Amino acid sequence: MAISVTIPLHDLKGLLPDQLRQIATDLGEPSYRGDQLFEWLHVHHARDLDGMTNLPARFRQVLAEAGAQMPGLELLESSASDTGKAVKFLFDLGQGENGQGLGQVEAVLIIDGDRRTACLSSQVGCALDCKFCATAQMGFVRNLHAGQIVEQLHRLHQEAQRRGERLTNIVMMGMGEPLLNYEQVTCALRLARASDGQLQIGGRKMTVSTAGHVPGILRLSEDDLNVGLAISLNATEDETRSQIMPINRKWPIADLMAAAKTYFDRKGRRVTFEYVLMDQVTDLDADADRLAVITSSIPCKINLIPYNELAPGLQMSDRVYRRPSSARLDRFTRRLKNATRHTVTRRDSRGRDIDAACGQLHRRVTDAQSAVSATPQPA
Repeated sequence: MAISVTIPLHDLKGLLPDQLRQIATDLGEPSYRGDQLFEWLHVHHARDLDGMTNLPARFRQVLAEAGAQMPGLELLESSASDTGKAVKFLFDLGQGENGQGLGQVEAVLIIDGDRRTACLSSQVGCALDCKFCATAQMGFVRNLHAGQIVEQLHRLHQEAQRRGERLTNIVMMGMGEPLLNYEQVTCALRLARASDGQLQIGGRKMTVSTAGHVPGILRLSEDDLNVGLAISLNATEDETRSQIMPINRKWPIADLMAAAKTYFDRKGRRVTFEYVLMDQVTDLDADADRLAVITSSIPCKINLIPYNELAPGLQMSDRVYRRPSSARLDRFTRRLKNATRHTVTRRDSRGRDIDAACGQLHRRVTDAQSAVSATPQPA
């Protein structure tokens, strides 16, 4: 007799506790079997059903026959920065049903004082074509499942544990645009905060970064996650921002600022504006003045990021972007601080020496791009 399961089973690790309980009852088991499944997946990090020894053999067999899968990530390499402030991991997603490779993603453990932050990827590649970002060269390949996002988190947590520490924060700032994979990203964050999981990281310690996907920002403002929002602004007027971030042609700065204000009004959390300083592009005195003006009505923090130059061959346009001089960085920072009441910080990205800093995550995908059936997502 065919067994009917109302919840897809292709990504067990990406299912919430109540969904696992529903699966258990759909398969004729008591609901607590779903809690046991969750523990195996998120505490013991089981890689297959056979190892879940406190589950009845028949239940495991029925799960397998119903198509239950736990797609994992294979660690290909890891590299630590010379400063000891970042460790980058390269993961392979394995093969699809057609035998083609699904691609590779990178994740970074960031070490900063008492904080241990997991910087996670949400997509293989990215559709948004930001001209200064290495990930953009890959184009959009595929969205990650929630389980694949959570698996990155577990691997970084294991690295922190190996050091005698634990993860404290999560930032969705790796490869991809998180708000173009909204359902899977928010599911992964809910799993990270689950009270019966191993991590139990609260929404106040989570941040979702976006290049400016206005509908996604508004949707997130209505979500119960209450995570932090970081917006990659990177220019102060539409002409420049549209050149370096094509998403601005659809949602210009005025629309983006209105969405940021809505987010604060609904969540009561200050928005963080990330602003990459590129020599003679976004670091002019006029930029500092305009940045103070356009953020004046939004409770926010402004995080200045000196541009992390890309390796030769990874530039996405005819223009080669450069990091400003130290003197120019100091001048811009002083001018902005004098012009605004908001908190202004300047962050030298961790992991520049291992290409793990902001905008540097990139992996060439060999056969995955030709194999993927999904079309690039519009902004």
